[in-house]
Amino acid sequence: MSKQWLNYIGITLILFTFWIAVSGQLHVPQLAVGLAASAFIVFFNRNLIITARDRPPVTIKNVFWIIGYFFKLLRDILIANFQVAYLVLHPKMPIVPTMVPMRVDIDSVASRVLLGNSITLCPGTLTVLADEKDFLIHALTVESGEAITQWHPITRLQQMERE
Repeated sequence: MSKQWLNYIGITLILFTFWIAVSGQLHVPQLAVGLAASAFIVFFNRNLIITARDRPPVTIKNVFWIIGYFFKLLRDILIANFQVAYLVLHPKMPIVPTMVPMRVDIDSVASRVLLGNSITLCPGTLTVLADEKDFLIHALTVESGEAITQWHPITRLQQMERE
């Protein structure tokens, strides 16, 4: 069996697991519909699925790394929520929107997608453009815009690519 088919089967199983978690039903008809829907989604989106050559290899080290990445991202999202709440609730509302161009030395498509989505998930920042190694980020303040260029997930993604 080719790696591409294994990739499709793995994604189908992930979607099917999500279906089970969301539906909360373990009856055969619901399971059959969930499996069919998962396979249908993967089949019709097969051109959009990141292949094995576009992402870092799946190793135990990388699995633990990505789990740690998401926990640190959750922490950053929580901190950003408080920062945005402070800005919005401050009497003078010190919001100075800014656009920050950023060049990132990340080769993997999956890593660039992960970085762009991570930036957008953090309140107060938005990835406006992600083109190869160039990103354009909208930030609520000049300080947060400057800080995003030194954000730790960028260096973490670069480290993972080198390993």
